[in-house]
Amino acid sequence: MRRIFTGLFIAAMAVTSVGCSYGAIAAHDGKLYIARNDSFLMGALRKIYECTPSAGSMACVEVKGKP
Repeated sequence: MRRIFTGLFIAAMAVTSVGCSYGAIAAHDGKLYIARNDSFLMGALRKIYECTPSAGSMACVEVKGKP
């Protein structure tokens, strides 16, 4: 029983420490802006992407120098 609880605790810690979530999606002038917030070091690796949707695909580039 102790092994099960230890395994569940380790699995929960692993899932919450390496996962990322998309915190915000906004649209402006036909483009989508996606903010990727991570849980590592309280968002130290936060990135923002600018995506241009077209028929059947979407091209995304990282926005640098902007918060």
